[in-house]
Amino acid sequence: MNVIGLTLIIPILFAFALPLTSILVKGNRKVIGAYALTGTGLTLLSAVKLFQLAYSSKEPLIYTFGGWAAPVGIIYEVDRMSALIALVTATLMFLIAIYSYRYLEGEGGLEWYYTLYLGLEAGLLGVLLTGDAFNLFVMIEVTSIAAYALVMYYRDRGDSVVAGLKYALIGAVGTTMYFLALGVLYYGFGTLNFANLSALVHGMSFPVVGKPYGDVVIASGIALALATWAFLIKAAVFPNHFWLPEAHPAAPSPISAILSGLVVNVGVYALARFLYTVYGGTLTSGLSSVVHALSVVLMLLGAVSALFGALMMLVQKDVKRLIAYSTIMHMGYLIMAVGVGSELALSAAIFHMVNHAVAKALLFLSAGVFIHATGSRNLEDLAGLGRRMPVATFSLAVASLSLVGVPPFNVFFSKLLLFNAFLDKNPVLALVLVVSSVTALVAYVRVFYEVWLGKPKKDIDARECWGLSGVCLILALACVVIGLVAPYVVSHYVDPAAVQAVDYKVYVQKAAEYAAKIKLGL
Repeated sequence: MNVIGLTLIIPILFAFALPLTSILVKGNRKVIGAYALTGTGLTLLSAVKLFQLAYSSKEPLIYTFGGWAAPVGIIYEVDRMSALIALVTATLMFLIAIYSYRYLEGEGGLEWYYTLYLGLEAGLLGVLLTGDAFNLFVMIEVTSIAAYALVMYYRDRGDSVVAGLKYALIGAVGTTMYFLALGVLYYGFGTLNFANLSALVHGMSFPVVGKPYGDVVIASGIALALATWAFLIKAAVFPNHFWLPEAHPAAPSPISAILSGLVVNVGVYALARFLYTVYGGTLTSGLSSVVHALSVVLMLLGAVSALFGALMMLVQKDVKRLIAYSTIMHMGYLIMAVGVGSELALSAAIFHMVNHAVAKALLFLSAGVFIHATGSRNLEDLAGLGRRMPVATFSLAVASLSLVGVPPFNVFFSKLLLFNAFLDKNPVLALVLVVSSVTALVAYVRVFYEVWLGKPKKDIDARECWGLSGVCLILALACVVIGLVAPYVVSHYVDPAAVQAVDYKVYVQKAAEYAAKIKLGL
């Protein structure tokens, strides 16, 4: 099977087989943990191979399940942008799977946790690798359903169930809006394949569906409005952010790390795919007006989200809610970058998605070490624990400094790219980045002061747990290393990913050639 298919099939098969495996091994915790690590590990190896293939090819890679060509069948079309983010996703899912085993020690239902976990990974990778707008909907649903259930993992806790139901309700509204957008797109274009849609938007030839069925301007305007609102919900961008601060405190810390580091990327990535690959480049005046209006809305909402998230960080006592608002702030940066619409902005967005995923996962996991030791998320209850857990404290410091944008950590360099992209578009956007970052610094300093220098409220026998802190240390070193080699990473991986993502002609031609070959039986 093609490596694209393997990358998707491995976590799906492991997820479906885990409940039966659990019965056969009579719920043996060690076997279940080893099984989950094997599934996420094999997925990571497949993602590494896919990454290598994508960067060694000048064209996107294509795979069809069942051999049906686009637009009749659903294809997976992988360019460097999707391959890069998929590699980061698979890496973090593997490391967090290790962390989860130790974090959930003593908790029941580990087999169901890892079943949903592998399903979540399959959904995330499916979103990144698909070349079809309808299949994107399917994979968003797979991701969302697994995420809802994982937020409610502590089913005996009222806050967990309520937060999960709220998340499910707003998520269902988002996916419904996107489904309606697909109906409008199909009515106007007669296809939902990304390459075919881009070909019709730009007047390029494509097998089967060679011309639009209706008014592309009206169809695009309605569909993009609905889809954008849905993606803003998934990305937790103001005013669709409110599910995130509720879901984070309720979920286990490793799931909070995935929600903030990876799941929110779904909305940003989907928007970038539509605006850069499908509706990028030179457009007719009508379509250009639609995209311009959408870009203005994205920049405005992104700016408000960044400032709002930073301000809300200042008043939080629950450390996980504080980190959740930090995510809302960073999603604001990414949505602003997508709205700017330049190749530099896309490079900045891609690099920031990578850096934010690593640093935010680290922040949640390092905070989770303290929460695991105390059983409390209240910042005052964590006071003074940092001196007893130096590795976790070091990881917390690295994550905080990185997310604020202190050199030489990784996020500083992606923020620098964002600053330059914003400055080229409008200095106000760059000012929003600076002001929100400084505001967030105050909140992070307060957290670190409490954890390191605060006076303990009570004597807690807390010790460093290497099963948890070891994963944090790996991610902390990653933040440092990526920062030190950032110019190389940008020039060799990030910029090529952005260049290929905006090259809609190659994206269309590759899919069209593949469809023609299948049609001829080659």
